[in-house]
Amino acid sequence: MTTHMKRLITAFIAILFLILVIKYAPLWVFIIVILFAALTSLSEFYALIKPKRAEKIIFLNYVIATVLFFSIIGNNQRFIALFPFFVIVPLALFVFTYPKSHHKIGDIAAVIMGPFYICLPLILCSMIAELPRGRMWIFFILVVIFAGDTGSFYCGKLFGKHKLTQISPGKTWEGTIGGLIANTACAGLFGYAFFTSSSVISIMTVGILLGISGQIGDLAESMLKRMSNKKDSGTILPGHGGMLDRIDSLLFAIPVLYIYLNI
Repeated sequence: MTTHMKRLITAFIAILFLILVIKYAPLWVFIIVILFAALTSLSEFYALIKPKRAEKIIFLNYVIATVLFFSIIGNNQRFIALFPFFVIVPLALFVFTYPKSHHKIGDIAAVIMGPFYICLPLILCSMIAELPRGRMWIFFILVVIFAGDTGSFYCGKLFGKHKLTQISPGKTWEGTIGGLIANTACAGLFGYAFFTSSSVISIMTVGILLGISGQIGDLAESMLKRMSNKKDSGTILPGHGGMLDRIDSLLFAIPVLYIYLNI
């Protein structure tokens, strides 16, 4: 079976699963799925960065993330107070192990960066789901980002000639423009069909912003993989690589949608 066929089959199964979870499952099931994506992506991130002598501290980050997501399930609005512990706990443990291990500043920064890079946007995703028509907005961002990824991939394959950046040699300006057109078009169509009380121009504008932020998120993860000499962040999704490979664009786009909905 070719990689492209594996990619299509995985995408089809993932889309069916997401429709079932987002549309029909209770909120706590949706949040558990988001927690699974967060922990898997966090594990892949640490596998890429490989901070030295930090296994116990990383494990505590998993624990804090789990408690944080379960606080949302319990509708405990004080969960925001847990975020500083992603900094406090690692620094405290690094302090007590420093004389023996002599940690480098890069290792400390990598351990602290992971939850803010991955968990915070996914927490915002869970909060969006709790808003009025929040699940429809979750569908919206998934459709817009996945449409942009698809448009970028195929436009790059068919028309790509001008390299976008050295970070990811396979990406081209033609693919980027094709992706943004797909982002905008799908946002407009989705808004026209499901958000009739909102301006189509407004929806298309946020579609462009989501597309731009999503492509930057994709490039950011490509940079991490290039620095780590890895092609993919993992192997959990056949044809797509790791969980982080699949949600990298969403991690940068979710905060943009959250701000838009609250404005």
